[in-house]
Amino acid sequence: MARAMPTRRVLVLDAHTTQALACVRSLARAGYVVFGASSRRWALASWSRYCREQFHLASESVAEFAALRDWAVAQGISVVLPVTERSCVLCNTERGAWEAVGITVGCETGDALLSTFDKARTLALAAECGVAIPPTHAPTSLEECRAVAREIGFPCVIKSRFSHYWTGSGFVEGGGTSYVRDERDLDRICQAHRQGDVWPLVQGFVEGTGKGLFTVCDRGRPLMWFAHERLRDVRPSGSGSSLRRSTPVDPRMLMPAEKLLQSMRWHGPAMVEFRDTGHGAPCLMEVNGRFWGSLELAVRAGADFPRLWTDLLCGELQTTPAPPPRTGVTVRWLWGDVKRLLYIAAGAPRGYPGSYPTRLHGIAELLGQQPAGTQLECWRADDRWPAVGEWIQGIGELAAETVRSVRARRRRLSAARAGTRAQVESLGPSPTLAAGVRPKSVARGM
Repeated sequence: MARAMPTRRVLVLDAHTTQALACVRSLARAGYVVFGASSRRWALASWSRYCREQFHLASESVAEFAALRDWAVAQGISVVLPVTERSCVLCNTERGAWEAVGITVGCETGDALLSTFDKARTLALAAECGVAIPPTHAPTSLEECRAVAREIGFPCVIKSRFSHYWTGSGFVEGGGTSYVRDERDLDRICQAHRQGDVWPLVQGFVEGTGKGLFTVCDRGRPLMWFAHERLRDVRPSGSGSSLRRSTPVDPRMLMPAEKLLQSMRWHGPAMVEFRDTGHGAPCLMEVNGRFWGSLELAVRAGADFPRLWTDLLCGELQTTPAPPPRTGVTVRWLWGDVKRLLYIAAGAPRGYPGSYPTRLHGIAELLGQQPAGTQLECWRADDRWPAVGEWIQGIGELAAETVRSVRARRRRLSAARAGTRAQVESLGPSPTLAAGVRPKSVARGM
Protein backbone atom coordinates (compact mmCIF):
# COMPACT_ATOMS: atom_id res chain seq x y z
CA MET A 1 0.00 0.00 0.00
CA ALA A 2 1.44 3.38 -1.02
CA ARG A 3 2.32 5.74 1.76
CA ALA A 4 0.10 8.82 2.02
CA MET A 5 2.00 11.99 1.17
CA PRO A 6 2.57 14.24 4.18
CA THR A 7 0.82 17.59 4.21
CA ARG A 8 2.70 19.12 7.11
CA ARG A 9 4.44 22.47 6.77
CA VAL A 10 8.09 22.65 7.75
CA LEU A 11 10.17 25.75 8.54
CA VAL A 12 13.87 25.30 7.69
CA LEU A 13 16.10 27.78 9.52
CA ASP A 14 19.52 29.12 8.45
CA ALA A 15 18.36 29.32 4.83
CA HIS A 16 21.70 30.87 3.81
CA THR A 17 23.50 27.54 4.34
CA THR A 18 24.01 24.73 1.84
CA GLN A 19 22.54 22.19 4.27
CA ALA A 20 19.34 24.24 4.48
CA LEU A 21 19.08 24.16 0.69
CA ALA A 22 19.48 20.38 0.80
CA CYS A 23 16.69 20.17 3.40
CA VAL A 24 14.34 22.38 1.39
CA ARG A 25 14.78 20.31 -1.76
CA SER A 26 14.56 16.96 0.01
CA LEU A 27 11.43 17.76 2.02
CA ALA A 28 9.60 19.35 -0.88
CA ARG A 29 10.21 16.26 -3.01
CA ALA A 30 8.83 14.18 -0.12
CA GLY A 31 5.60 16.20 -0.22
CA TYR A 32 6.15 18.62 2.67
CA VAL A 33 5.36 22.31 2.21
CA VAL A 34 8.62 24.10 3.02
CA PHE A 35 9.36 27.60 4.28
CA GLY A 36 12.70 29.22 5.09
CA ALA A 37 14.12 31.74 7.55
CA SER A 38 17.47 33.49 7.69
CA SER A 39 19.24 36.58 8.96
CA ARG A 40 20.34 37.19 5.34
CA ARG A 41 18.16 38.67 2.67
CA TRP A 42 17.98 36.64 -0.54
CA ALA A 43 19.39 33.64 1.31
CA LEU A 44 20.57 30.66 -0.73
CA ALA A 45 17.63 28.34 -0.06
CA SER A 46 15.11 31.10 -0.80
CA TRP A 47 16.22 30.94 -4.45
CA SER A 48 14.85 27.42 -4.65
CA ARG A 49 11.53 26.85 -6.41
CA TYR A 50 10.68 24.56 -3.51
CA CYS A 51 10.84 27.30 -0.85
CA ARG A 52 7.31 28.67 -0.41
CA GLU A 53 8.32 31.84 1.47
CA GLN A 54 11.18 33.20 3.58
CA PHE A 55 11.12 35.07 6.90
CA HIS A 56 13.92 37.59 7.37
CA LEU A 57 15.36 37.65 10.89
CA ALA A 58 16.59 41.07 11.95
CA SER A 59 18.97 39.38 14.40
CA GLU A 60 19.73 36.06 16.03
CA SER A 61 18.14 36.65 19.41
CA VAL A 62 15.45 35.23 21.67
CA ALA A 63 13.18 38.21 20.92
CA GLU A 64 13.54 37.83 17.15
CA PHE A 65 12.92 34.10 17.36
CA ALA A 66 9.70 34.89 19.24
CA ALA A 67 8.64 37.03 16.25
CA LEU A 68 9.61 34.16 13.96
CA ARG A 69 7.47 31.81 16.04
CA ASP A 70 4.43 34.08 15.67
CA TRP A 71 4.97 34.14 11.91
CA ALA A 72 5.33 30.35 11.84
CA VAL A 73 2.01 29.95 13.64
CA ALA A 74 0.32 32.18 11.06
CA GLN A 75 1.76 30.00 8.26
CA GLY A 76 0.51 26.78 9.85
CA ILE A 77 4.01 25.42 10.48
CA SER A 78 4.13 22.13 12.40
CA VAL A 79 7.91 21.44 12.44
CA VAL A 80 10.86 23.83 12.75
CA LEU A 81 14.27 22.51 11.65
CA PRO A 82 17.30 24.41 12.95
CA VAL A 83 20.43 23.44 11.00
CA THR A 84 23.22 25.39 12.72
CA GLU A 85 24.40 25.48 16.32
CA ARG A 86 23.13 29.01 16.87
CA SER A 87 19.58 28.27 15.75
CA CYS A 88 19.57 24.96 17.67
CA VAL A 89 20.50 26.83 20.86
CA LEU A 90 17.92 29.57 20.27
CA CYS A 91 15.13 27.08 19.52
CA ASN A 92 16.08 24.92 22.49
CA THR A 93 16.13 27.96 24.79
CA GLU A 94 12.39 28.44 24.31
CA ARG A 95 11.42 24.92 23.27
CA GLY A 96 8.38 25.05 25.57
CA ALA A 97 7.05 28.11 23.77
CA TRP A 98 7.36 26.39 20.38
CA GLU A 99 5.69 23.24 21.63
CA ALA A 100 2.91 25.24 23.31
CA VAL A 101 1.77 26.49 19.89
CA GLY A 102 1.94 23.01 18.37
CA ILE A 103 5.33 23.23 16.63
CA THR A 104 7.83 20.39 17.00
CA VAL A 105 11.45 21.50 17.40
CA GLY A 106 13.76 19.40 15.23
CA CYS A 107 16.86 19.19 17.41
CA GLU A 108 17.98 17.31 20.51
CA THR A 109 16.93 18.67 23.89
CA GLY A 110 18.67 20.38 26.80
CA ASP A 111 21.85 18.95 28.24
CA ALA A 112 22.25 16.33 25.51
CA LEU A 113 22.28 19.04 22.84
CA LEU A 114 24.82 21.17 24.68
CA SER A 115 27.08 18.16 25.27
CA THR A 116 27.81 17.98 21.53
CA PHE A 117 28.42 21.72 21.23
CA ASP A 118 30.87 21.71 24.16
CA LYS A 119 33.96 20.03 22.71
CA ALA A 120 35.44 19.37 26.16
CA ARG A 121 32.36 17.43 27.29
CA THR A 122 32.20 15.49 24.03
CA LEU A 123 35.82 14.37 24.26
CA ALA A 124 35.52 13.52 27.95
CA LEU A 125 32.52 11.30 27.22
CA ALA A 126 34.36 9.68 24.31
CA ALA A 127 37.31 8.89 26.57
CA GLU A 128 34.95 7.24 29.07
CA CYS A 129 33.62 5.08 26.21
CA GLY A 130 37.11 3.99 25.23
CA VAL A 131 37.14 6.03 21.99
CA ALA A 132 40.57 7.35 20.96
CA ILE A 133 40.94 11.14 21.31
CA PRO A 134 43.86 13.56 20.92
CA PRO A 135 45.82 14.51 24.06
CA THR A 136 43.34 17.12 25.34
CA HIS A 137 43.07 19.47 28.32
CA ALA A 138 40.37 21.99 29.23
CA PRO A 139 42.24 24.62 31.27
CA THR A 140 40.46 27.18 33.43
CA SER A 141 43.12 29.90 33.42
CA LEU A 142 46.00 31.24 31.37
CA GLU A 143 48.45 29.66 33.81
CA GLU A 144 46.84 26.27 33.19
CA CYS A 145 47.03 26.84 29.43
CA ARG A 146 50.78 27.37 29.74
CA ALA A 147 51.22 24.33 31.98
CA VAL A 148 49.27 21.88 29.82
CA ALA A 149 50.89 23.16 26.61
CA ARG A 150 54.31 22.37 28.10
CA GLU A 151 52.98 18.96 29.17
CA ILE A 152 51.60 18.14 25.71
CA GLY A 153 54.60 19.61 23.89
CA PHE A 154 54.89 21.81 20.83
CA PRO A 155 53.50 22.11 18.23
CA CYS A 156 50.10 22.04 19.90
CA VAL A 157 46.58 23.00 18.93
CA ILE A 158 44.47 25.73 20.54
CA LYS A 159 40.77 25.24 19.82
CA SER A 160 37.77 27.26 20.97
CA ARG A 161 35.69 25.14 23.32
CA PHE A 162 32.46 26.22 21.58
CA SER A 163 31.95 27.23 17.96
CA HIS A 164 29.25 29.62 19.25
CA TYR A 165 29.15 30.14 23.00
CA TRP A 166 25.72 31.17 24.33
CA THR A 167 25.94 33.57 27.27
CA GLY A 168 22.19 33.68 27.87
CA SER A 169 21.81 36.96 26.01
CA GLY A 170 24.05 36.55 22.97
CA PHE A 171 26.72 34.50 21.24
CA VAL A 172 30.48 34.74 21.58
CA GLU A 173 32.12 33.46 18.41
CA GLY A 174 34.78 30.79 18.58
CA GLY A 175 38.11 31.47 16.93
CA GLY A 176 38.24 28.08 15.23
CA THR A 177 41.60 26.34 15.51
CA SER A 178 45.10 27.78 15.85
CA TYR A 179 48.50 26.12 15.86
CA VAL A 180 51.27 27.05 18.27
CA ARG A 181 54.90 26.11 17.55
CA ASP A 182 56.41 27.49 20.75
CA GLU A 183 55.57 29.48 23.88
CA ARG A 184 56.08 32.89 22.33
CA ASP A 185 52.59 33.06 20.81
CA LEU A 186 50.79 30.88 23.35
CA ASP A 187 49.37 33.63 25.58
CA ARG A 188 48.12 35.75 22.69
CA ILE A 189 46.43 32.83 20.93
CA CYS A 190 44.81 31.47 24.10
CA GLN A 191 43.40 34.91 24.86
CA ALA A 192 42.09 35.19 21.29
CA HIS A 193 40.20 31.89 21.68
CA ARG A 194 38.82 32.72 25.11
CA GLN A 195 35.02 33.05 25.23
CA GLY A 196 34.13 35.07 28.31
CA ASP A 197 35.20 32.94 31.27
CA VAL A 198 35.61 29.85 29.07
CA TRP A 199 39.19 29.07 28.10
CA PRO A 200 40.02 27.10 24.93
CA LEU A 201 41.06 23.48 24.67
CA VAL A 202 44.75 22.68 24.38
CA GLN A 203 45.39 19.60 22.26
CA GLY A 204 48.25 17.66 20.81
CA PHE A 205 48.59 17.84 17.03
CA VAL A 206 47.25 14.70 15.32
CA GLU A 207 48.46 13.63 11.90
CA GLY A 208 46.08 12.18 9.34
CA THR A 209 43.14 12.98 7.12
CA GLY A 210 39.81 14.33 8.31
CA LYS A 211 37.02 11.75 7.89
CA GLY A 212 33.44 11.70 9.04
CA LEU A 213 30.49 9.42 9.58
CA PHE A 214 26.96 10.77 9.30
CA THR A 215 23.66 9.51 10.65
CA VAL A 216 20.25 10.22 12.12
CA CYS A 217 19.57 8.50 15.45
CA ASP A 218 16.38 7.47 17.16
CA ARG A 219 17.19 7.65 20.91
CA GLY A 220 20.71 6.31 20.39
CA ARG A 221 19.85 3.92 17.56
CA PRO A 222 21.42 4.96 14.22
CA LEU A 223 18.84 4.63 11.44
CA MET A 224 21.31 4.89 8.55
CA TRP A 225 25.04 5.48 8.14
CA PHE A 226 26.82 7.45 5.44
CA ALA A 227 30.47 8.24 4.82
CA HIS A 228 32.48 10.38 2.45
CA GLU A 229 36.07 11.34 1.83
CA ARG A 230 37.18 14.94 1.60
CA LEU A 231 38.96 15.57 -1.67
CA ARG A 232 39.41 19.28 -0.92
CA ASP A 233 38.80 21.27 2.27
CA VAL A 234 37.56 24.86 2.06
CA ARG A 235 40.29 25.83 4.52
CA PRO A 236 43.38 23.77 3.65
CA SER A 237 44.44 23.58 7.30
CA GLY A 238 41.19 21.76 8.09
CA SER A 239 37.47 22.55 7.73
CA GLY A 240 34.39 21.47 5.85
CA SER A 241 34.96 20.30 2.29
CA SER A 242 34.46 21.93 -1.10
CA LEU A 243 34.88 18.64 -3.01
CA ARG A 244 33.85 15.29 -1.56
CA ARG A 245 33.02 11.72 -2.64
CA SER A 246 30.75 9.13 -1.01
CA THR A 247 32.59 6.06 0.26
CA PRO A 248 31.81 2.79 2.03
CA VAL A 249 31.45 3.10 5.79
CA ASP A 250 34.74 2.21 7.48
CA PRO A 251 34.12 -0.29 10.32
CA ARG A 252 37.17 1.15 12.14
CA MET A 253 35.19 4.37 12.62
CA LEU A 254 31.72 2.84 12.76
CA MET A 255 32.30 0.96 16.01
CA PRO A 256 33.50 3.94 18.09
CA ALA A 257 30.89 6.24 16.54
CA GLU A 258 28.06 3.83 17.41
CA LYS A 259 29.38 3.33 20.92
CA LEU A 260 29.54 7.09 21.55
CA LEU A 261 26.10 7.95 20.15
CA GLN A 262 24.48 5.03 21.98
CA SER A 263 26.02 6.16 25.26
CA MET A 264 24.59 9.64 24.65
CA ARG A 265 21.20 8.20 23.61
CA TRP A 266 21.45 10.76 20.83
CA HIS A 267 18.26 11.77 19.05
CA GLY A 268 18.59 13.48 15.69
CA PRO A 269 21.23 14.14 13.04
CA ALA A 270 24.90 13.84 13.92
CA MET A 271 28.28 14.06 12.26
CA VAL A 272 31.09 12.19 14.02
CA GLU A 273 34.44 13.51 12.85
CA PHE A 274 37.73 11.65 13.06
CA ARG A 275 41.33 12.16 12.00
CA ASP A 276 42.81 9.00 10.56
CA THR A 277 46.23 7.94 9.30
CA GLY A 278 45.04 4.51 8.19
CA HIS A 279 47.05 2.91 10.99
CA GLY A 280 45.82 2.34 14.52
CA ALA A 281 42.55 3.62 15.90
CA PRO A 282 40.98 6.70 14.25
CA CYS A 283 41.12 9.71 16.58
CA LEU A 284 37.82 11.44 17.41
CA MET A 285 37.94 15.20 16.85
CA GLU A 286 34.35 16.26 17.54
CA VAL A 287 30.65 15.48 17.22
CA ASN A 288 28.29 17.94 15.56
CA GLY A 289 24.71 17.40 16.71
CA ARG A 290 23.11 19.00 13.68
CA PHE A 291 23.00 18.73 9.91
CA TRP A 292 26.36 19.25 8.22
CA GLY A 293 27.55 21.36 5.28
CA SER A 294 27.96 18.47 2.83
CA LEU A 295 24.40 17.17 3.37
CA GLU A 296 23.57 17.46 -0.34
CA LEU A 297 26.10 14.73 -1.15
CA ALA A 298 24.38 12.31 1.22
CA VAL A 299 20.97 13.05 -0.31
CA ARG A 300 22.22 12.54 -3.86
CA ALA A 301 23.87 9.28 -2.86
CA GLY A 302 20.56 8.00 -1.48
CA ALA A 303 20.91 8.81 2.22
CA ASP A 304 17.97 11.22 2.48
CA PHE A 305 18.61 12.35 6.04
CA PRO A 306 16.34 15.45 6.00
CA ARG A 307 13.32 13.32 5.09
CA LEU A 308 14.36 10.57 7.50
CA TRP A 309 14.62 13.00 10.44
CA THR A 310 11.42 14.89 9.60
CA ASP A 311 9.45 11.67 9.12
CA LEU A 312 10.72 10.53 12.53
CA LEU A 313 9.66 13.82 14.14
CA CYS A 314 6.22 13.51 12.58
CA GLY A 315 5.76 9.86 13.53
CA GLU A 316 5.71 8.79 9.89
CA LEU A 317 8.99 6.87 9.69
CA GLN A 318 8.84 4.07 7.13
CA THR A 319 9.45 0.59 8.49
CA THR A 320 10.91 -0.72 5.22
CA PRO A 321 14.69 -0.20 5.29
CA ALA A 322 16.05 2.09 2.59
CA PRO A 323 18.70 0.71 0.21
CA PRO A 324 22.29 1.49 1.22
CA PRO A 325 23.74 4.79 -0.09
CA ARG A 326 25.65 4.69 -3.36
CA THR A 327 29.42 5.06 -3.26
CA GLY A 328 31.51 7.02 -5.74
CA VAL A 329 29.11 10.00 -5.96
CA THR A 330 31.15 13.23 -6.16
CA VAL A 331 29.75 16.68 -5.36
CA ARG A 332 31.53 20.03 -5.62
CA TRP A 333 30.63 23.20 -3.77
CA LEU A 334 31.82 25.75 -6.31
CA TRP A 335 31.77 28.79 -4.03
CA GLY A 336 33.63 26.71 -1.45
CA ASP A 337 36.44 26.28 -3.99
CA VAL A 338 36.52 30.06 -4.50
CA LYS A 339 36.88 30.52 -0.73
CA ARG A 340 39.57 27.83 -0.69
CA LEU A 341 41.62 29.79 -3.23
CA LEU A 342 41.33 32.91 -1.06
CA TYR A 343 42.59 30.95 1.97
CA ILE A 344 45.48 29.61 -0.10
CA ALA A 345 46.35 33.12 -1.33
CA ALA A 346 46.41 34.36 2.29
CA GLY A 347 48.98 31.70 3.19
CA ALA A 348 49.14 29.00 5.84
CA PRO A 349 47.92 29.92 9.35
CA ARG A 350 50.71 31.04 11.60
CA GLY A 351 52.34 28.04 13.24
CA TYR A 352 50.54 25.48 11.06
CA PRO A 353 52.79 22.38 11.03
CA GLY A 354 51.30 20.59 8.00
CA SER A 355 51.84 21.02 4.26
CA TYR A 356 49.95 23.81 2.49
CA PRO A 357 49.03 24.15 -1.22
CA THR A 358 50.58 26.82 -3.44
CA ARG A 359 48.59 29.55 -5.18
CA LEU A 360 49.22 27.93 -8.56
CA HIS A 361 47.84 24.68 -7.20
CA GLY A 362 44.76 26.50 -5.88
CA ILE A 363 44.08 28.11 -9.28
CA ALA A 364 44.40 24.72 -10.98
CA GLU A 365 41.91 23.23 -8.53
CA LEU A 366 39.38 25.99 -9.16
CA LEU A 367 39.66 26.24 -12.94
CA GLY A 368 41.01 22.84 -13.94
CA GLN A 369 39.33 19.55 -14.75
CA GLN A 370 37.34 17.94 -11.95
CA PRO A 371 36.92 14.21 -11.21
CA ALA A 372 34.72 12.36 -13.69
CA GLY A 373 31.03 12.60 -12.87
CA THR A 374 31.38 15.57 -10.49
CA GLN A 375 28.03 17.25 -9.73
CA LEU A 376 27.57 20.83 -8.56
CA GLU A 377 26.04 21.24 -5.12
CA CYS A 378 23.73 24.16 -5.85
CA TRP A 379 22.78 23.23 -9.42
CA ARG A 380 19.94 20.90 -10.25
CA ALA A 381 18.21 20.72 -13.60
CA ASP A 382 14.84 21.01 -11.87
CA ASP A 383 15.97 23.81 -9.52
CA ARG A 384 18.48 26.10 -11.22
CA TRP A 385 18.22 29.43 -9.45
CA PRO A 386 20.17 28.49 -6.29
CA ALA A 387 23.25 28.21 -8.54
CA VAL A 388 22.82 31.95 -9.19
CA GLY A 389 21.99 32.73 -5.58
CA GLU A 390 25.19 30.98 -4.49
CA TRP A 391 27.30 33.63 -6.26
CA ILE A 392 25.17 36.60 -5.24
CA GLN A 393 25.21 35.55 -1.59
CA GLY A 394 28.91 34.65 -1.70
CA ILE A 395 30.03 37.92 -3.28
CA GLY A 396 27.91 39.83 -0.78
CA GLU A 397 29.52 37.96 2.14
CA LEU A 398 32.99 38.61 0.69
CA ALA A 399 32.25 42.33 0.35
CA ALA A 400 30.92 42.52 3.91
CA GLU A 401 33.98 40.71 5.24
CA THR A 402 36.26 43.12 3.35
CA VAL A 403 34.48 46.10 4.92
CA ARG A 404 34.81 44.53 8.39
CA SER A 405 38.52 43.91 7.84
CA VAL A 406 39.14 47.48 6.70
CA ARG A 407 37.27 48.89 9.70
CA ALA A 408 39.16 46.61 12.09
CA ARG A 409 42.47 47.71 10.56
CA ARG A 410 41.50 51.35 10.98
CA ARG A 411 40.59 50.76 14.61
CA ARG A 412 43.95 49.11 15.25
CA LEU A 413 45.79 51.99 13.58
CA SER A 414 43.79 54.54 15.58
CA ALA A 415 44.54 52.68 18.80
CA ALA A 416 48.24 52.52 17.91
CA ARG A 417 48.35 56.26 17.17
CA ALA A 418 46.47 57.06 20.36
CA GLY A 419 48.97 54.91 22.25
CA THR A 420 51.89 56.80 20.66
CA ARG A 421 50.44 60.17 21.62
CA ALA A 422 49.76 58.94 25.16
CA GLN A 423 53.37 57.80 25.50
CA VAL A 424 54.69 61.19 24.35
CA GLU A 425 52.35 63.10 26.66
CA SER A 426 53.37 60.91 29.60
CA LEU A 427 56.95 62.26 29.26
CA GLY A 428 55.73 65.73 30.27
CA PRO A 429 56.44 69.08 28.57
CA SER A 430 59.88 69.55 27.00
CA PRO A 431 61.57 72.85 26.18
CA THR A 432 60.94 72.29 22.50
CA LEU A 433 57.22 71.60 23.04
CA ALA A 434 56.92 74.54 25.41
CA ALA A 435 58.25 76.79 22.67
CA GLY A 436 55.44 75.63 20.40
CA VAL A 437 57.72 73.70 18.03
CA ARG A 438 57.03 70.02 17.39
CA PRO A 439 59.94 67.61 17.05
CA LYS A 440 60.17 66.29 13.50
CA SER A 441 59.63 62.72 14.64
CA VAL A 442 56.34 63.65 16.33
CA ALA A 443 55.23 65.82 13.42
CA ARG A 444 55.74 62.95 10.98
CA GLY A 445 53.73 60.67 13.26
CA MET A 446 50.72 62.98 13.38
